[in-house]
Amino acid sequence: MVAVWSYPWQLLSRDPVETRRELSELGVNSVTVAAHYHSIRTLDPRSEPHLFESYEGGCYFAPDRDAFAATPINPPVNDIDGRADPFGDVVELLREGGIDVNAWLVCFHNSKLGADNPEFQVQSAFGDVHEHAFCPSNEAVRSYFEGVVRSLANYDVEAINLESLGFPNAFHSHGATFGHAKNQVVSNTAEEILVSQCFCSACRERAADHVVDFDHVRSVVRTLVRDVLSDPTPQVESLERLAAEYPALEDLFDFRASVIESFLETVAVASGDVALTYSASDGLGRDPNDGWPAGVVLDRVRPHLDRIISLCYTDDEELARRRVRRYRETTDVPVDAGVTLDPDLAGTESEWRAVVDAVSDLVDEVHIYNHALMSDAHFDWFDAVGATATGDADEQSSHHRPLAESDASEGG
Repeated sequence: MVAVWSYPWQLLSRDPVETRRELSELGVNSVTVAAHYHSIRTLDPRSEPHLFESYEGGCYFAPDRDAFAATPINPPVNDIDGRADPFGDVVELLREGGIDVNAWLVCFHNSKLGADNPEFQVQSAFGDVHEHAFCPSNEAVRSYFEGVVRSLANYDVEAINLESLGFPNAFHSHGATFGHAKNQVVSNTAEEILVSQCFCSACRERAADHVVDFDHVRSVVRTLVRDVLSDPTPQVESLERLAAEYPALEDLFDFRASVIESFLETVAVASGDVALTYSASDGLGRDPNDGWPAGVVLDRVRPHLDRIISLCYTDDEELARRRVRRYRETTDVPVDAGVTLDPDLAGTESEWRAVVDAVSDLVDEVHIYNHALMSDAHFDWFDAVGATATGDADEQSSHHRPLAESDASEGG
């Protein structure tokens, strides 16, 4: 089966019959539509008369205000051509054509929310705040996303697709107050994560029930970051080795994992009968065990997920196939694959099709990024993809079910 990610403004920009016909001709069975998203400026090659679209971070759905009663955070709503509920309009448009809809929810990475609610921003060991990064330790933040999930679960959607589930990276900024990022010292992802560690008051309060010595580990992080800033050559090659050398860091990362685990447990309840899926891309990368520095430990989040989308954003078909296999070996949550049309990674039709072919027999569904950004030529690439992506993978389905520990193995 073939799925695509897309944006509501693109799906609503044309005649509904034509939009449904286009998706049907592409062999698309489901569309994951941005419902709660970070700030964005897109180049839409097929849009007329304007090529660019810009939106602040926020909602494209009509929030159920009762669902946000427990949080002071007011959900920001983006306007699309004066529509009261653009996401709801997309759901109606696609469901009338027999196409399933998933709600795409970006969690803690949102400049609009951070700017409007500065007291909930991530705060570094040195006191720096990051506007684009909401802290998941804060009860108001957690209640806000519980409200988002409850609102989205009221729509006729098959799943809620989670992105940016872990503690945010300080170097991934969006928004009007950020210019071009400048950095001549921090040299790799491990160092970025170390600099990004949050020590806000909400983290301090939540850590009181954890073994981590919050003040001590803050001092450790400050010292290690100062070492990083003293020399542009890599000072931290491996967070695993660093955590083994400094047990306080190991406690800190375990605390992060407890925060994300309990958050996901809460939103899984809020989603009710609507499935939760996760686009696996936090922490050090996109392999099964890469999310732990951001708090996304697969063994701890998997009981609350219905599917995992392994993001295979590469032109290396062997890497893509290996990544999907590792997820399937590491967890018995059903695994789908995500592939991209980004020309930096898939510059030719043959390169893109090779990756699609490499993963299709391992998964039930291939998700393609991004329908709204496609050129005319990309439409021709879809020929035979629907036939290829039939999904010969073992059938697996359940909702938020507990998993047997003996079913898992480390995925490298």
